[in-house]
Amino acid sequence: MTVPIWHDLMLNPLAAFGILLALGVIGGQIAVRVARLPAITGYILTGLVIGPHSLNLLDQQLLNEASLFVQLALGIALFEAGRRVDLRWLRVEKTLLATTLLYCLLVFGGLYALLSGSGFGAAASLMLAALGMATSPIVVLEIVRESRADGQVSERLLAATALSSLLAMIGFALALSYSHLSANHSVEDGILMPGWLILGSIALGLAAGLVTTQLNRWLGGRQRDAQRVMLFGLIALIVGLADMLQLLALLALLVAGMSTRSLRHGYTVSEPGILSLSHVFTVAFFVAAGAQLAPQALASHWQLALLCLLLRSGIGMLVWWLAARGNGLSRQQGAWLGLALSPLTGGSALLLGLGMVSLGTAATTFSAALMAALLINEIVAPILTRLALRLAGETAGASHA
Repeated sequence: MTVPIWHDLMLNPLAAFGILLALGVIGGQIAVRVARLPAITGYILTGLVIGPHSLNLLDQQLLNEASLFVQLALGIALFEAGRRVDLRWLRVEKTLLATTLLYCLLVFGGLYALLSGSGFGAAASLMLAALGMATSPIVVLEIVRESRADGQVSERLLAATALSSLLAMIGFALALSYSHLSANHSVEDGILMPGWLILGSIALGLAAGLVTTQLNRWLGGRQRDAQRVMLFGLIALIVGLADMLQLLALLALLVAGMSTRSLRHGYTVSEPGILSLSHVFTVAFFVAAGAQLAPQALASHWQLALLCLLLRSGIGMLVWWLAARGNGLSRQQGAWLGLALSPLTGGSALLLGLGMVSLGTAATTFSAALMAALLINEIVAPILTRLALRLAGETAGASHA
């Protein structure tokens, strides 16, 4: 038997996953107990320290190999976010839908003006602005779970998060179409590919929602454990199929969640607890997200990244403050809801490769700007979301005004 030499040993994906979990939990507890910050912030900072751009305890290859766990965590969060959108309820609460749409349009317009005015080309500005419309479902759901938030603001926050993510995915696909056409790519790349991304992803989500509903109905209400296992398996299957078919898994999972809530017999789908049961993957997601961040990107883009965060938060607070009465909220609650929408979606980094293909020489700048925005946002935004829910009086132990 040959004894391995210590400096020749290399971590495998399972060991990398273990490191993500163990160090992530330690970092999260330090953030909660010492700094009184959300555990998410600790997870992300832990990843930032051990990632390839810092200590390099986990290199890029290991992070890529462990990406399956990251995609599962994001997939579960997107599915559950979709489950929070009741289309029948939105037909009554038309103001919520209109407010979310107005918020997304203003964020898109504001970010596009800021980015294009900062020297970015039209294609890069459109894609970054489209991604900027989305609020991160996994951050919002985790903050709501951790702080045990409950109330009108939390319910509307979760619905607006899912709707903004849906609009952002569609907007990104359209921006990608413009980018391909402006780069003189073929009609197939410029029109058919984005059309496939949108329509194919929606079709996959609807089909998955229908299958999920029928299987849950067949299992029956007494088989909750079996339902959770089956639901987890179907979410993993959607992620895998979307990757095989080159579709947007993020969009497919959102549509799948929404469809199971709105289809006939959709009530049979077991929604409570799937995110908490998958907390292992959630921790790994945030640590890996932190590890992917590049602090070096801040050197040239920190001002722009900070302006993007302030712009999104400011527009959110203003829009939801103005529309608060129509949404059944006080003015203050409306403003806090808008602030709670600050986190950028963690799926932005996963879409980075699609955008860079069509940008040519501008791809490096596009990547650096997105990484800088994500770095500042993923550290600061969870704190803002928890603060907003606390000020709205909806977290455990908060004082209700």
